[in-house]
Amino acid sequence: MNQTTPSAGSSSDLFTVEQAANYLQLSASSIRSYIRQGKLKAFRVAGLRKVLIPLAALMALLEPTQSRVDQIGT
Repeated sequence: MNQTTPSAGSSSDLFTVEQAANYLQLSASSIRSYIRQGKLKAFRVAGLRKVLIPLAALMALLEPTQSRVDQIGT
């Protein structure tokens, strides 16, 4: 079975690079770039080339946007 996102509560909500990219609607290369830049926390599985990213790290990457009303102070 090939899932695109982990089910709730599975493996502490860990995502592969591809799953994280799908979740955030970004490319896998963007996710890898964020990891290299230190903007996204990820873990490599010992002895494997697999990289896992916690859901909390993905959520921390997101910043809330300000509405136009907030920006102009009305």
